[in-house]
Amino acid sequence: MARLAAILAMLVAAWGGWAWWQYHEYGHAREAARQTVRRQAHTVMTALVGGIRFHRRFGPAFPEQLQAQLDALAEADDVLAVAVGTRDGKTVFSAGRRTFQVVPSEACLGESWEAGALRYGVEFPLEQQPEVVGGGWGGGRGMGRGRRAAIEPGPFGPETRLVAMLLVDGSQADAAIGREARLRVLVVAAGGLVLVFLAAAWWASLRLAAARGRAAVLEAEARHLRDLSQAAAGLAHETRNPLGLIRGWTQRLAESDPSPDRAQRFGALIEECDRITARINHFLAFARPASPALGPVDLDRLFDDLAAVLEPDLDAKGVTLDRPRPVQPCSVEADAELLRQALFNLVGNAIGFSPPRGVVEIAVRGVRGGTCRIEVADRGPGVAAEHVPRLFSPYFTTRPGGTGLGLAMVRRIAAAHGWTAGHSPRAGGGAVFWIDAMRVLRRS
Repeated sequence: MARLAAILAMLVAAWGGWAWWQYHEYGHAREAARQTVRRQAHTVMTALVGGIRFHRRFGPAFPEQLQAQLDALAEADDVLAVAVGTRDGKTVFSAGRRTFQVVPSEACLGESWEAGALRYGVEFPLEQQPEVVGGGWGGGRGMGRGRRAAIEPGPFGPETRLVAMLLVDGSQADAAIGREARLRVLVVAAGGLVLVFLAAAWWASLRLAAARGRAAVLEAEARHLRDLSQAAAGLAHETRNPLGLIRGWTQRLAESDPSPDRAQRFGALIEECDRITARINHFLAFARPASPALGPVDLDRLFDDLAAVLEPDLDAKGVTLDRPRPVQPCSVEADAELLRQALFNLVGNAIGFSPPRGVVEIAVRGVRGGTCRIEVADRGPGVAAEHVPRLFSPYFTTRPGGTGLGLAMVRRIAAAHGWTAGHSPRAGGGAVFWIDAMRVLRRS
């Protein structure tokens, strides 16, 4: 987990660096787009100020010529509005497609960005118009043709400082900046997806490698268990043969010497041989590979056969086998002998744990979706919580005289068919053992 956290942290850091770089590049592109608008505004403003100063020489005709100059500028596609006024906020001349006023503040000077436009303002002095003195024929101050230029009243007096303001169209720059922003967002998202896919591929490769490692270990263990099973089965066969010989000679000795003391000893020896032989037979049945020969199995008929086989055990304990008839009897796909063996073990355990004159119920549940479930329920003491995880483990038993292989064999048979076997507590006391996911072949 620490290694995984370190890898994830490294990937997140890489993605963060990628995102920062894209934001940095976006800033450069945004500045480049705005710089183009700035240069354009500076060029227009330089022409405007130069034109104002040039037309100032025409004296009284200056206002009309200035207004004409502003109107001509406002006709350009990139100029939204233009205004000329005094520093105290009085707009003298204006033109353009937008309403534009000179603001009496230092904030109106310089540049400021609005939605789709650049506001650009400068302050400049309007030099005093030089006095023109003309001479007569004698060059004196008498009756000649000389004249003095008139000084206009109002804002264009001597040493006037004017404010010129432009509103330049920046919609194309804003559109380019928006496209750049979307592109960078997509690039960052694509980089994040690539990193996510890389992380997923890396994680999948780790899981695959771990799964292959576990599969190799399990295969080695399976080979070892197969070899061990074969060896144990051979040993069981070799043990069962001398046990049969011992039991046979013991039986002969018991018949040849009928004294009560020796008969009791010979009987105990024969009983122990039978017990060991039964355990060996259970082990061989458990160790034998389960290869189901699938075919249709009528569950009603199978339950009838079980009831007949287990009738002595039921009568000996006074237990009743309850078999509710399903509304829709069905057949399942199974190996008849293996299924019979599994149900024999489940019903036998239920009889063993049932109280005298108790009831054991075997029923088919949940006939839906092409599958069904067989449940065997008893009213015994139930299974202690600490024993539940080990119920289907080989050689685990809480039943006196049990071998601990019955439930293990049930699970093994269920797994060979692709079914599941399990346990659940019974409401009101007792236990329910079930085999689920059995494929239904026919309903009638």
